[in-house]
Amino acid sequence: MTDSFEFIVLGAGRGGTSLLAGLLDYNEKLVVEYERFTREYLLGEEIRVDNAAIFAARVTAFLRACQEASLSYPGKKYGNKITTEQLYGLEDHNKANPHSRVDILHTFFNEYAPHLKVVFILRDGRTCVRSKVMRTGQPVRLACERWLLSVKVWEFLREHHQRNILIRYEDLLAQPELLLARISNFLGVGYDAAMLEGTRNPKMRAEYRQEGFDLFRLDLEGVPEGCVELIHDGLIRAGYLG
Repeated sequence: MTDSFEFIVLGAGRGGTSLLAGLLDYNEKLVVEYERFTREYLLGEEIRVDNAAIFAARVTAFLRACQEASLSYPGKKYGNKITTEQLYGLEDHNKANPHSRVDILHTFFNEYAPHLKVVFILRDGRTCVRSKVMRTGQPVRLACERWLLSVKVWEFLREHHQRNILIRYEDLLAQPELLLARISNFLGVGYDAAMLEGTRNPKMRAEYRQEGFDLFRLDLEGVPEGCVELIHDGLIRAGYLG
């Protein structure tokens, strides 16, 4: 049996993953779930194994569950939207096994799931951190650390993984048709203009749904004090500062 679970949408929490997943899900040839099986398996809420098996057990269970869920959508390419924070839940393995650490990114993407295509969205850390702090109440330092994780994943995919497309949240808002056409081609389906209506996708949280694309989300007003200093190097590496 060929794999029906074909791709993941990935990025930082509050980094545009929900919007991107909602848009792609409106393509008649695609179905995108929202963080399905992440708490149970990537974060380990339903996995109880000895320390040496944490990574293997969680990843295997996650991939198996996604593959089984994909069978409910014959004729469609199935994807799952997850965040880089959830992916880094797998670091629990290294905390429990400091003398036999696993390279989380290489082992997940290149050994356990080399068949998966990755659609990665990166957002300017200043607006991403602002959103994390305002919407979730995270401390600024924690929000910055979590955004920097997304930069680390973006760099890994760019340098060490072949089956990915890397886009920016800012480009998606400014040129949605162009970006969605590129992603559709990458996923092996035709562009579907209905995707532009995915900003209202009911799979998204109610507070995320809206008519059209809000370019005001790109302004830099209200960036939390101290944020830029904490993520300065990451902003440079990601191309948001010269």
